[in-house]
Parts: sequence; C-alpha cells; structure tokens
Amino acid sequence: MGLLSDPEYGSVKWVRILKKIHSPLCFICYIAAIAWFFMLANKEFNNETYFSENALLPGLVTNEFNGEHSANQFFKELLQELEEKYEDSDEMPVPWLIAKMSQMHLEVYTHNFTLNYPLGQGQVYKGTNVYGILRAPRTSSLEALVVTAPFRSLSNHQKGTVAGIAIMLAFAQFARPQKYWAKDIIFLITEHEQLGMQAWLEAYHGLQRESASFYTSLGSFWQPGTTDLDLGKFAKGFEWITDHSKCLDPGTLKGRSGSIQAAINLEFHTPKFKYIEVKVEGLNGQLPNLDLVNLVHKLCVKSGIHHSYKNSYSWIRTRNKMDEWVNGIWTMLGMASAQIAGVPNGNHGLFHRFGIEAVTLEGRDADDPAGVPPRVHSLSYGNFYRLGITLESILRSLNNLLERFHQSYFFYMLAATNRFISIGQYMPSLCLLCGAMLIRALSLWVTLQKDYDDQADKLTDKNTEKDADVQDDGEKDDEGEDNELKAKVKDEMDKDKIKDENETDIGFSVVNLGGNYLLVHLLGYAVMNSPLIFSQIELSTACLAIGMHNYPLGLCIAILYTPLALTVGVIDRKGSGVCLYLKRIVCLALHPLFIVCLALIVYSRVLFPEESLLSMIGRGRDAAMQAVMFSIVDSMIYGNWLFNVASTVILPTWLLFWQILCNRVAT
Repeated sequence: MGLLSDPEYGSVKWVRILKKIHSPLCFICYIAAIAWFFMLANKEFNNETYFSENALLPGLVTNEFNGEHSANQFFKELLQELEEKYEDSDEMPVPWLIAKMSQMHLEVYTHNFTLNYPLGQGQVYKGTNVYGILRAPRTSSLEALVVTAPFRSLSNHQKGTVAGIAIMLAFAQFARPQKYWAKDIIFLITEHEQLGMQAWLEAYHGLQRESASFYTSLGSFWQPGTTDLDLGKFAKGFEWITDHSKCLDPGTLKGRSGSIQAAINLEFHTPKFKYIEVKVEGLNGQLPNLDLVNLVHKLCVKSGIHHSYKNSYSWIRTRNKMDEWVNGIWTMLGMASAQIAGVPNGNHGLFHRFGIEAVTLEGRDADDPAGVPPRVHSLSYGNFYRLGITLESILRSLNNLLERFHQSYFFYMLAATNRFISIGQYMPSLCLLCGAMLIRALSLWVTLQKDYDDQADKLTDKNTEKDADVQDDGEKDDEGEDNELKAKVKDEMDKDKIKDENETDIGFSVVNLGGNYLLVHLLGYAVMNSPLIFSQIELSTACLAIGMHNYPLGLCIAILYTPLALTVGVIDRKGSGVCLYLKRIVCLALHPLFIVCLALIVYSRVLFPEESLLSMIGRGRDAAMQAVMFSIVDSMIYGNWLFNVASTVILPTWLLFWQILCNRVAT
C-alpha cells in the first residue's frame, strides 16, 4: 500500500504499462480461462483413471451370488403388498419389511423422525426408516458398510424403487451366512427420500434435536462462550433465523454399528434394465473419493453391465478424436450443472459431509425420462443376477479396506467413465478469471489516483496563467499594485474553491462507494446470518474460495460476473451516456434472479413446447420463486449453502456494481 499511496507512483514503469495494457490483458485472461476449461475435455489434457488404494483389490474374488430367484420373489411380493394395502397411500410397508429382515436373522430396528416444516406455520411431517444390521463374524462392530434404498410409493411421480429394495433383501439373504465379512453391513430403507436419510445420519452420529445441527456447528466460532463478543444479544426476537434445531427432529436409534466407511444407494424400478447410471454429486457439490467411483465403474465392466456417467457411455468408444472431445465437454458440463445446483441427486449425497464415501447406482431403460443414449436399443438387458454380482464385488472390495479412503482425489472432474481431471489441472481456469478481476481493480485504483493528480495539475497551470495575465495588466495600469493584490486574493479564493471541489469528488468516489459497499454486504449478511462476521469477501477472492470447494459453482460465478466487473469503472460527468446505459442494461440482465428466471423459462420451453410465450414466462417466474423458497428450506434442513452464496456474494456484488453505474463520478 505504500507504493500505491506514494505521490510519485504514477511515474513507476509498471503502473504506466498496466494503464496501457490492462484492458486487452483482462480480455485475454477471460478468453484463456474459458478455452482452458474446454481443452480439459480433450484426451491429451486429462488423465486415465487409476486406483490409489491398493487394498481394494477390485475384481480378484470369485463371485458366489446366487440370489436372482430370491430377488424376483421379493420383487413380486413387495409389489403385491403395495397394490393390495398401500395403493392409495404413501406410507411405507414397515411391517412387511421388518418381517422379511427378521426372517434373515438380521438385527432389525425402526427409526422414527419428525420434520417441523420451517415455513409451514405448524406443518409437521413424520416418517419411519427400517434398517437391519448384519454383524461381521470376524470383528467387534468397529466398522460398517451401508447398502440403502429409498422407498417410493406407487403414486410417486418418480420412478419406483421396488426392484432396488428387492435386490437389497436378496443380497442380505445371500450375505448372512458368509464368514468373510470384516465389517458390519447395514441394510437401510428410508422414507421421504433424502429427508429420511438426513434424519438417520444425524441420529446415527448422535445429533439430537436440542443440540445444534451438524452443519451449523462445523467450524463455527459464533457459539456462546467461544468468543468474548456475545452476538446473541443482538438477535433477540429473531431466534427463528438461527434455530435449526426446531426443523428436523432425528430421534434416536435403538441399534447402531461402528464407523461407516462407505455406502451404496440403489435406485432400480424394474428387474431388467439397459444400463446403470452412476451418480456421484452430493450436497453443495461435494464428491466422493475417486477410488470409489473408479471401483464401481471397473466392477460394472467386469460383471458385464453397461454403465454411464452423464454423457459418457461405456458401450460407446469412438476413435474420432473430435467426437470424443465433444462428448467429454458435454460430460463435464453435465457434471458442472449438477454441482452448481448444490442439491444431491441421490441419497448418497448426504453421506459425504459425514466423511462417508457414497455413490448411487440407478437402473435406466431405453426410454428413460433422463434421455435416450445412442445405440441404447441394441444393448442387452441387465438383470438381478448381474446386479447382484456387481454389488457383491463392490462390497467385498470395500470389505478389504484397512482404513478410510484418503489416497485418491476428492476434488476432480470426470470427462468420461475412465477419464478424470485433477484439481491442479482445472483450477488455473478459475485463477485466470479471478486474476482478470484483480488486474481491473488495480487499474481502476491507479487510474483514479492519476486522474486526480492530472486534474490538480491542470487547475494549477490555469491559475498560473491567470497570475501572468494579471501581472501584465498591472504593468499597464496605474493601479497595478492594487490589481495585483486583488488578483492574489482571488487566486487564493480560487485555490480554496478548487480544493473543496476536489475533496468533494474524491470523498464521493471513495467514501460514498465504500459505504455502499459495506452496506450491501451487511444486507447479504443479514440474509445469510453467517457467523463469519469478520470476513471481508471480495468477488475474486470469493470465487477462488468457493472454487476450492465447488469448482463449477465458482467458475460459473466468475464467468458470469467477470465481464460485469471489467465494465464497471469511474465515469466522467461530461462523457456520453449511451455507454453508461448499455452497461446498466447488462447489469440488469446479469441480476441473479433474472438469470434464474431466464433459465427456468428456457427449461419450461423444453418441457412444454406447446405453450405460448406468456405461459412460459409465467411458469418460469413461478418456478424461480419456488426455487428461492426451496433453497431457504434446504439451507435450514440440510445445510445447502447455495442460497447463502447467492445472498452474500452474488447479490451484494451486483448491488455494488449497480450503485457504481448509477452514480457518475467526476474525475
């Protein structure tokens, strides 16, 4: 800061160079960042997947699963139970599940939980989970694996999960008499999708309703007694904002096992399927260890099951480098869109925050609502036998683990089922975007200071010329001495006036904008109610910090708002207003809520092409409003901080830019 405050800093060589090249340099950084991201999809710029954990020993065991008949029988019985007793109800057949697990001699328990809907004015939802524990004969229940499946009623708009529950029960029946298990296996069936899973995980880890929820206590120093500053006294009357304990009551578990090492979530609606989609994205874009993802894909290949991830399909391998590159780009964009949303695309996504690696296996048909892959109709069907072999191979590999997953990557992107991009390869693209914003900010600072110095020099030269003219007139006039005295007095008055004007301009440009900057971030803080009260978040710094945890989200924010940050600058009152109004239009177009509405309008066009334009606009607007409310609810129940990011980073930054563009600052 000493260099920037030095009156002679304008003569420094790097300052003069920066003022000349900052615009093309920022533009080059922006384009290079986008090009870098797309180049990563090319095979020459990413890596082939490999195993870092040697203890997994994938595929080295002889498969013994023989429960295909049992799986088909469980499927028929469960379907009949639902049609006869639960056709008009969304309840889970708890007695039937308990009976089947008890017949296998598992330790069977039920888990009750309650949700007090945070914005529902007294609405209460209750649910029940059913789980059975297979105790390992070789250990004392110190470690465990979880096989889970969500329950969906026949009236659910989503695909059913009856087949997933059936194969889970068949595998439990097969695994019960085996003697090689070194870890307990928990077979869990959850009600109300992710809500039941969140409640079970909180109860398993001892998080009660009276205590602070898991995501509010992690790394928080804003707790009574932890700091000298008691911020709780400022929140009197607003306890509902931070009281997350009233939302979800996880209840207690009557039986539990040891530390959970990994989890597999099953979502299958029919006994036959064309291929398996492997889901990895979790809450807030968190990912499982890459070794687990590689293990699932490798064992699917060994078991003869076709598998996919986003736009990458195991049965399509082309030698055309351009087609392979395009498929890699679409796969990366699909992964980025899932992480940007911050919402897990399966029950597996809630395990990651507890340090448990988990993935979801979803069975898909040729006419699946998610889309029709190329050449899918020519694929042979998968069945319960192949799925059982795959599940057995995965669990027996996990059974070999001597410690938690830690050797492979936790931060990565997938360009194909067998190609990945590490954090060291994709972070430079985000750094280039943030570097462009930092260069622009530094350029604005030095330009503002230099313009003020130039203005002061011009005013000084003008006064000097006045003095010369006055002296010439004084020599010709007999009252020269009096005129000279008057000129000096006038000169002093002009200098004082100029000084006052300069101080006013500079005070507005720095103090006023600084005050607005502080105000909009305080508004963001009020919305988010974050305990990080002393953090000063800048856009570029925030993008880097977010990108370290959720790279696609940080990259998306940087790509959208870097152009806006580069267009914001100090505007002369005498300059043309056309450019200013164009910048204001761009700023309005990049408003976070406007972007969400526009995206949902386009999406409604894809889903309902027969509707009129006004209907699509109305549908998109309503969907955007619901998305904001659901984000608030998810933040309060699950700890999804996407809404918090929007309220404390994106929206305040946009407000600051709008404040700058709506006030012409004289330079």
